[in-house]
Amino acid sequence: MNLFRRCAAVLAVATVMAGGTAFEASATTSAKSDTFGPAVITDVPKAPDTTKGEKPIQKVVALATIDTTLQAGRTAYVYSTVTASEADDVNLIDNEVRCSGAGKANVVMGENVMPRTSGSPLSTITVVTRFLVKATTSGELTCNQYLRTASTSPNVSRETVKSELRFASEDVIGDVNGAALQRSLPPGNTPVTSSVTTPVLSGRIPAGLKELAVIADVEFHRCNTASKCTVKARFALSVSTSGGANCPSAPVAQIERTLQRGVNHAAVPLYTIVPLKAGCTDFQAKVTTTHLAGDPGSVGGEVKLPDKTGPITSDPKHDSAMTHVFAVPS
Repeated sequence: MNLFRRCAAVLAVATVMAGGTAFEASATTSAKSDTFGPAVITDVPKAPDTTKGEKPIQKVVALATIDTTLQAGRTAYVYSTVTASEADDVNLIDNEVRCSGAGKANVVMGENVMPRTSGSPLSTITVVTRFLVKATTSGELTCNQYLRTASTSPNVSRETVKSELRFASEDVIGDVNGAALQRSLPPGNTPVTSSVTTPVLSGRIPAGLKELAVIADVEFHRCNTASKCTVKARFALSVSTSGGANCPSAPVAQIERTLQRGVNHAAVPLYTIVPLKAGCTDFQAKVTTTHLAGDPGSVGGEVKLPDKTGPITSDPKHDSAMTHVFAVPS
């Protein structure tokens, strides 16, 4: 069966909205999956009192687990959501997935949920974390989903959370060399004072394919003092093909977000499809973030995170990618 048809439940249809956050319409397929909740998460750590030397603490909650057997060289597409609501305060909601075994990948995306009494459309949010992971050895691939949460208020808080984790595909076609078509930003944040184009993904496309579904997720941060700044930015995903005559481009996927005071970061999902034409052997996908108003923000790259609940400086730690772009051909 054609890969695109097998992934159609997650890729072929349009983007829908939930709580102000865009994500691809989901429908279960034969891929293995797991869910969590809804459940009330209590004891969400309060913001640190820096005058007392307190360190920021994140609560880490195991949500869901999936596993499958992959042959070396195969690439799986992992798709997950975390929906948060009924929060007492402005709370951090991170959706992290860590995969290990036959392949390895850690990815985290997140934003703030607003209090249930705020009247904000962000009082219910859905954070999508999705990515490719390639098996470097034959064997079992296991992916675990975690909630990472903390409050921006001086109070210990709570929220209600539910989640989904699944393999959207277990055999994603790569480039002409079999490599996964994916790029993540390296460690560190990239300031956005005017316009920044990053990440950029380029590749050579195997012959005989009809389309590329291209997905990008941007982790956008406000200034360091969230209570004192606001920012408005535009996010755009553009995809082009080349190498032949009259090679097609994709419709630009674009969205604008305003981060209000008290909100320190947002997960911005982007999605488009580019048709492929015989002779057009190369493609390029790029994400451009443009500062529109307010204080400059930044695009988040890979971070080091503690494995379990505790101060964000505590060990042991692991690396987790944030802003990234990838492509699923058919």
